[in-house]
Amino acid sequence: MKARRDGVVRRTMSAPLTGTEVVAGLALGRVAIALTQGGYIMVASSLLFGVDWGHLWSALLVMLVFAVVAAGVALVIGVLVDSEGAASGLSVGAGLVIGAIGGCMVPLELYPDRLRALAHLTPHAWAYDALADIQRRGAAVPDVLLELGVLVAMALLVLSLATLLLRRSLARAM
Repeated sequence: MKARRDGVVRRTMSAPLTGTEVVAGLALGRVAIALTQGGYIMVASSLLFGVDWGHLWSALLVMLVFAVVAAGVALVIGVLVDSEGAASGLSVGAGLVIGAIGGCMVPLELYPDRLRALAHLTPHAWAYDALADIQRRGAAVPDVLLELGVLVAMALLVLSLATLLLRRSLARAM
């Protein structure tokens, strides 16, 4: 993570902030970028291709929670990998593989049962299930609470891991 390497995170940690608050701030920046990109894709696909996203607020909530998971994973990678090039390559490569396993390239409905079970180890599969229900079956937030709950749990897990790793990384650096 460039901010850590340039000393920005260390200087931020010298302020009266906890590691959790620093990670939350870093994560919010990444979530804002993801929401901008996701919102652009939703608007463009609706206008250009007539995609109906179903209950809009439900689809946006799924996108928000998925963005938080992605931000947490990005922070974990940023703490563990020192080189920006390596972090970028790892992020893109892992994102493509995990996305493919999670149903982003082939619908989960076409997966055999064992592969579908494996896919649900990824946040992509849970978001896919939620968006499929919202878009195809007219579901709303109450109908996708299980999927949202799993995504929130994944977000809490990776953000907690990022906080722990950041603290350890900064402690070793000092």
